[in-house]
Amino acid sequence: MRGEILIAVVLFTRLLSQGLLGRSSHSSRPNSFMARKNPRRNISRIENARPNGKVYGGWEVRMQRRGKKYEKFFSDLNFGGKRAALHAAKEYRDELEQRHKKMTVRQSANKPSVRNQSGLVGVRLHQQVDRRGEFEYTYWYWVAQWTDGRGRRRTKSFSVHQYGDDEACRLAREARAKGVRKAKR
Repeated sequence: MRGEILIAVVLFTRLLSQGLLGRSSHSSRPNSFMARKNPRRNISRIENARPNGKVYGGWEVRMQRRGKKYEKFFSDLNFGGKRAALHAAKEYRDELEQRHKKMTVRQSANKPSVRNQSGLVGVRLHQQVDRRGEFEYTYWYWVAQWTDGRGRRRTKSFSVHQYGDDEACRLAREARAKGVRKAKR
C-alpha cells in the first residue's frame, strides 16, 4: 500500500513539473492552477419519451449577454445523431460568445440592479424591524456599501428618522463616493 502511494506521488510531481495538469505557466505563484472552461457550458441535454416508446432528444444552447437572452435547440434527428448535434450546438455557442462578449466585473459592478431604489450602485434603503415583546418598531436607514482597498466590504448607515429621507440618502451617496475614492488610492 505504501509503495502504491509513493508511486502515485512521484507520478503526480512529474506531471506537475511537465505542466500536464493544467498549471498556469504565466502565474506568479508556483502552485496555482488555471480554471478550465466547462466544454458543455450553456448547453443542456433534453430528451422526451413519446407514447410509442421512442426517445427524441437534442441539445439546447441557452445564454444571456448584456440583458439579451439567446436560445436554440439542436435536434439529434436533424443533425444525424447525438454527437453531431452536440458539435453543432458547441459551434453555435462559441460563435455567440465571440459576437456577444460578457460584461467585465467592473462593468457589471457599476450597473444598477433593477431593484435599485437609489439609482446609484452601492446605496440602498434598508428597513429594520425590532420586536420587543408585544411591540414592534420599524427603523429605516439609507446604507452605503463599498469594498475597501483590502477587498473587505464596508458599510455606513444613515437613519431616516435622524436626518430625514433626502438628507440620509445624500449622506449615504457621499459616504459611498468617499469610500470608493479612498479604496482606489
